This record gives sequence, C-alpha cells and structure tokens, in this order.
Amino acid sequence: MQLNNEYNIKLETKAFLLRPDIPKGGIDRSSNKEFSKEMTDPIRTEAESAGLTMFRQSHTPYTVPALEATEFAKNSGLELPFHKAIYEHYWAKSENIENVEVLTQIGKDVGLDSSLLSKTLIDGTYSQTILEQYNEARSYGISGIPAIAIGKYLFTGARPYEFFQMVIEKVLEENE
Repeated sequence: MQLNNEYNIKLETKAFLLRPDIPKGGIDRSSNKEFSKEMTDPIRTEAESAGLTMFRQSHTPYTVPALEATEFAKNSGLELPFHKAIYEHYWAKSENIENVEVLTQIGKDVGLDSSLLSKTLIDGTYSQTILEQYNEARSYGISGIPAIAIGKYLFTGARPYEFFQMVIEKVLEENE
C-alpha cells in the first residue's frame, strides 16, 4: 500500500473468479501424476521476491466463500489484513479457504465480527455482488489476476513497483 501513501490514491478491489469451473468442494489434484508440491519457478520467484511463502496446493478450492468473506472484510474496513491472512492460510498453511469455519477464524484473527461473518457466508449475502464484479471484469476482457486499472490503462499480471509508479506518473501528467 506504499503507492496509496506516495500518491494519495484509493485502491478499489473487486472479486474475480479465476477458475469459475471449480465446483463446490473444490478439486483434489494430489492423485494427478503431474502434480508437484513445488511451484513453477517464475511463480515461486515472484512470491519469494515479494516476501511471500507459496507452496503448490493439492486441493484447488471453490473460492466463492473466500471472495464473499473478503467483500465482508472490505465493508468492515479490514480488507487488506484479511486478504493477507487468507493468502497465508491457503498458500503457506494449506488450509481450506472454502470452509466457513476456517474463514470465520481468519476473520476473527484480524478483528472481524466472526458470528456476523459466519452468518453472511451461510446466507450467501455477497454471492450476487461477487457474480456482478466477475461479470463486469469479463465485460472488459479481463481473464486473469491481478487486473489493474489506472486511469484509462488496464493490465493484468503481477508487476514491479516501478511499473505502477510509471503508469501513475503518466496518468497524472495526462490529467494536468
């Protein structure tokens, strides 16, 4: 969030179903002969350079509950800590982020009202919001994450900090 401070900008996040084909219950990939606990080199290198731990998971979860919980955290002002915590619980601790109890505990750990979060997830309070955000992204041609819009520029994929600085400077220059 260094860019937020440096440029006095507001980050707005939206949900995106990276794998909309994943059913409830997720997919177990551990029996796949090509499955490996090691991440591919480019992904692992990017994660390590960002100070993140990332292990390949044997289970690909249905992520709608995690996206709904993130939307709840956003509306509670705790999106960033929740996002960081959910990332760690999935990628570093191999926890099932489809599970309501897991998500509720993560929420509680970052200061969310766990009983309200649990009710929200069980009721599917944000399921329509998640679907609308996904459809909006698809209407712009977005097919991957992260997708970032800065001014009139839209791009996908992880980028170095300097790239964001360059794009923000260009947008500021164009708007003078």
